[in-house]
Amino acid sequence: MNRATFVALSLVFLGTGIALLIAAGRQFARRRESIAGSALASGTVVGFAERRDGLEPSYFARVKFQTAAGHAITFESGAGSERPSLKEGEPVRVRFRADAPNDAEIDEFFSLWGLVLVLGGLGAVCTAVGAGLLLGWIPA
Repeated sequence: MNRATFVALSLVFLGTGIALLIAAGRQFARRRESIAGSALASGTVVGFAERRDGLEPSYFARVKFQTAAGHAITFESGAGSERPSLKEGEPVRVRFRADAPNDAEIDEFFSLWGLVLVLGGLGAVCTAVGAGLLLGWIPA
């Protein structure tokens, strides 16, 4: 690999990593703001939505809860998995904003912070690889 290609590849890793870290930071700020202005309610898993983005399907819990004003809301969790970790009929805590109750999420760590962790982890790895290549810490 010639020097120009090596530097270009290093800069691609570095730029991608920085972009992912910025995205993680923005998502963290949005989630923190959302949590600060949110309310909690008790909900129940009423089913699962199946999505196929690859070979294996992912399952996203559908949850029903009632707001303090008495409105029944059903939403689909943003966090999915290959195997449902919850069971239909299982009670869950729900976090939602009073001004936008349809924008709710299950009050569990990965449901709330998983995207931040994935973006931040990938960003840190790409940034480290790009910087390591450029600075000679990682041999070519």
